[in-house]
Amino acid sequence: MSTLQDRPNWMEIDLDALESNYAEIDRRAGHGRQVIAAVKGDAYGHGAVEIARALARRGCQAVWTGHVPEALAIKAADLGLKVILFGGYTADQIPGLAAAGLLPTVYDMEGAAAAAAAGAPVYVKVDSGLGRLGTPLGEARETIRAMAALPGLAIEGIYTHLPFGDAKGQAWALERAEGFGALLRALEGDGIRPAVTQLWGSCGLYAGLPDPTNAVCIGHLLYGLTPFPAIAPAAEGFRSTVKELGSRLIHVARHPAGAGLAIGGAYSLRNAASVGVIPLGVSDGMRRLGQHGQPEAILRGRRVPVIGTSLEHTVLDLDGIDDPRPGEIVRLVGTDNGASISMADWAGWMGCSELDAVLGFGGRLERRFANADEDIWGSFGAR
Repeated sequence: MSTLQDRPNWMEIDLDALESNYAEIDRRAGHGRQVIAAVKGDAYGHGAVEIARALARRGCQAVWTGHVPEALAIKAADLGLKVILFGGYTADQIPGLAAAGLLPTVYDMEGAAAAAAAGAPVYVKVDSGLGRLGTPLGEARETIRAMAALPGLAIEGIYTHLPFGDAKGQAWALERAEGFGALLRALEGDGIRPAVTQLWGSCGLYAGLPDPTNAVCIGHLLYGLTPFPAIAPAAEGFRSTVKELGSRLIHVARHPAGAGLAIGGAYSLRNAASVGVIPLGVSDGMRRLGQHGQPEAILRGRRVPVIGTSLEHTVLDLDGIDDPRPGEIVRLVGTDNGASISMADWAGWMGCSELDAVLGFGGRLERRFANADEDIWGSFGAR
């Protein structure tokens, strides 16, 4: 519920869509493969604790994030979830993370030694070619064997990350995946059999690639986002979890037709007779208008052009709207009386991916959760 401190802007999250997406992920993952939900980036802008709570109701057993404060907040919510950390901390912080009940990732002997001293179970990340975090694949067997020999260290999981966005990237990922699979087989021969092994995220799951591991870690698809934004505008079989981005008119004004407004004519009314202002600007997640088409919003079931944006405000062309009034609802994303604008539409106008658009607004607007208090998981049940 809004308070005196809030601006009249909101993002509504559809937990029915989250339910549907999780069920479809579970189906595609297949029997016996654990679904670990990625809630990094404040659950991709949706609210880490709220999304984790909904997933726990669904029967999800573990979540993954790289942000320590978010991980601590999820743990404090007492949801019965394992909270695994991707990274984002130094070795000297690992004992404290373990004491807080979090499961750290390690990728070098320094981190492993710190975890061993704390008696903490760990996940080991292998760099199979992405070149970011992880013990390099060519060194991984030797390093993991040395880690496993440390007194007090339990390796609960071994994982890697191979994202891709097109056919060329998929070929690269498949080649690297073979190397990771070979590593797991070699480690099994060494007597190292972690409870959790994980290879694919949304890309591999959506593409239906072969998977020798027993878990998937899914982010994009959980929120209805395509893992291939450059080649597929939507993820077939999945629904966007952002139901609505909304605001309210705070001002309506009339100006001479064709008047150039703002310094240097930053936007022009063209033939508009009236304009409306909403208190949602770049500081709230909007982007400067560019060369990607004419952005629109919805007022009274009609699309209206967005003609300017600034740090804290956005201006709408309300020509053709009969007697617009301050306080009326404006939808940037959503549906009203047959008019509809999707988050994918909005991202296209802003010249960014749908994920970047959601992250831009996430955490800056009031969050509302559709079906938050309903038992929306009953028809699927826990696996």
